[in-house]
Amino acid sequence: MTVLDSSLWVVVKVLFLFAFTIYVVFAGVVVRQVYLMTTTLRVGFEMPIRAIAWAHLFLAIGAFLFVLFSL
Repeated sequence: MTVLDSSLWVVVKVLFLFAFTIYVVFAGVVVRQVYLMTTTLRVGFEMPIRAIAWAHLFLAIGAFLFVLFSL
């Protein structure tokens, strides 16, 4: 393995971490938007929607931690 290959993989790892960071921020925004939506509109199935949003956030954090520790 040459120095160029090694530095290329470091760049790829940093880009993956950056992308997953953006995705975790997006998942947090989704939770916030769902909160605002469910407080504005009462349709009767707020709890499943909130649960899905929170599950999405936790899965995004889990995926980020997996990538952080596996790369």
